[in-house]
Amino acid sequence: MVTGGKFHDYAAAGKPLKDELVIDAHTHLGVFNRYHIPDADTDSVVREMDRLGVNRACTFAFAGVNSDFVYGNDVTAAAVGKYPDRFVGFAVVNPHYPDEMVPELERCLALGFRGIKLIAAYQDYPEDGPNFFPAYRFAHENRLMILSHGWSSPEFLDRLAKDYPNAILIVGHYFHMPEYAEVVKKHPNVYQCTCAAGLNFGDIERMVAAMPVEKIIYGSDFTGWPMPFSFGPILYARIPDDAKRAILGLNMKHVLEELGA
Repeated sequence: MVTGGKFHDYAAAGKPLKDELVIDAHTHLGVFNRYHIPDADTDSVVREMDRLGVNRACTFAFAGVNSDFVYGNDVTAAAVGKYPDRFVGFAVVNPHYPDEMVPELERCLALGFRGIKLIAAYQDYPEDGPNFFPAYRFAHENRLMILSHGWSSPEFLDRLAKDYPNAILIVGHYFHMPEYAEVVKKHPNVYQCTCAAGLNFGDIERMVAAMPVEKIIYGSDFTGWPMPFSFGPILYARIPDDAKRAILGLNMKHVLEELGA
C-alpha cells in the first residue's frame, strides 16, 4: 500500500490543492426538502470549491428531482451562465412527463448543457422503465453524459452501453460499484463515480482494485453531502498520486474533451 504523497500532505495540512486539476462529476444546486443545506446558493458552492481546490463541477438542481424540472434546469442554466468556467450543466428530467422530456432536453442542449441526470428512485419510477429511453437516445445522438443514481441491474446497463455507444454512462454512487464493476471494465463508455466512497475505510482502494483507475471519476454529491466527505478519502487513500490525479480530474477532463465540452 502506498502512503503519503502530495495529495495526502495537502489534506493533512488543510490546504486547497494547488497545480492540480479537480473536476467534481456529481453536485447539486439549491435547496431540497430531504436535506439541511445551509449554503445552497451558487456563490456559496463556488466558495466551497475554492476552499478545497475544486476547479470545475458537473451540476444539476435539486428542484428538478421531484418538483419542477423546468425550473430546476433554469437554476442550473443561471449557474452555468454566471460561472461558465466552473460549472458543466446537467439537465434533470422526469419520466412521469414523457412528452416533455425531449423538448426540455433540446432546450437544455441549446443552453450549453453537456449531461443528463436520472434519479428514478426519487421519482417513484422503475430505473429500466420505457419512459427513460428517449433520454438514452438523445444522449447518444448528441454525445452527452448520463449520470444515473442507479441503473436497475448490470445486465440493463450492459445493454444500454452497447445500444447507445455515443453516450457516456456514469454509475452515480460507489455503493453500486461491486455489482457494476464488470460492466465498467467491459465498455469504454461506462464510468464509475466515487460518490459515497468513504463510508468505510478502504473504499477507494477496493474501487481501484476492482476496475481500471482511468474508469473512475470523482463525485461528491455536494450540496446533499459535504464536499470533503467524498474528497478526503481520495486524498488519504493508499494509492499512488498518479491514480489520485486521474480520479480527481484527469479522467473527467478526458470525458469532457471527448464530448467536445
